[in-house]
Amino acid sequence: MSKLSIQLNPIDVAEWRRHREFSEAYPEGARPKRIVVSPNDPIQNIVKPDWQYMFKLSDEKYPEQFWAELIAYQVGLLLGIDVPPAHAAFDSMTGECGSLSEWFYAPGEEVFYAAGYFFYKEIKNFDRDKGTQHNLLTAQQLNVRFMGEDQIYDFWSMLLFDTIIGNTDRHQDNWGYMMTSLPHTKSVARRKGEQYGIRLKFAPWFDNGTSLGYQILPRKFSQWDQVRIDNFIKKGTHHFRWAPDNLSQVGHLESIEFIAKHNSKVRSLLMRRAKRFDVERFSDVMRTLVDLPMPPHARLSAERANFVIRLTSRRMELIMEKLNAHH
Repeated sequence: MSKLSIQLNPIDVAEWRRHREFSEAYPEGARPKRIVVSPNDPIQNIVKPDWQYMFKLSDEKYPEQFWAELIAYQVGLLLGIDVPPAHAAFDSMTGECGSLSEWFYAPGEEVFYAAGYFFYKEIKNFDRDKGTQHNLLTAQQLNVRFMGEDQIYDFWSMLLFDTIIGNTDRHQDNWGYMMTSLPHTKSVARRKGEQYGIRLKFAPWFDNGTSLGYQILPRKFSQWDQVRIDNFIKKGTHHFRWAPDNLSQVGHLESIEFIAKHNSKVRSLLMRRAKRFDVERFSDVMRTLVDLPMPPHARLSAERANFVIRLTSRRMELIMEKLNAHH
């Protein structure tokens, strides 16, 4: 694992500049957050200089929730899936603690389009608030149109990632496409009469905090035996529905079973990715996060860490069962 990926000290954002447009709060989503800009010469080498970051607090009911964003980033690293770096941070002036997620593109150089933008155009009367028509079939059709057949590997890598972390909130505005313009070669430019071509790729899979059992209160951990953990995992669903004419939500494990049955190439890729996930290394990462010297009220408790390790290890076992069942 790259030594840049694990932080040893929390980041204090008190002196960081506020973003001009969204200085107090970012306009979307449920949890309080704001955009801050890192200094030109950051103290820690995990911070990009002069770069936008999202500083996001926990829901008041679940004070440890912001840790889910950091843990999800580490899961992404273990799987080799593109997730924006997320670090533990605090504001020494306000006492706030939260996750600090690196902005995943350079504004002005690249453009991000949330998938919702295209869903609204594609599906008549699309429900923007709840995204009830947000579905896998339309997503697949859009992805093929924009990026060709091979996008299926990246898209299903994301669905595997969300199944491992138990993410229930990958709604239509929580994933999307990066658009970059690339200069054509002289001959292509002459033939097409255009200097630049447009390239689309998936944005990194961002906003992963609604996951990893964040809503389970610490006093309940001792009551969670294997049966209860299994029931919790089996009930978990993606935000996605199946298709415009089948708007039932896709279960996390159901999605893995579906792809294992219907696409052997994607199944092989997901097997390879899942095998990269080393539970021992994951446990080491969790211990490092527990040891981070955050302000006392915002530390990741050893009990929470152990619960997340149990939950995630069991998810991996159930995922491997689904993938192996259709070998």
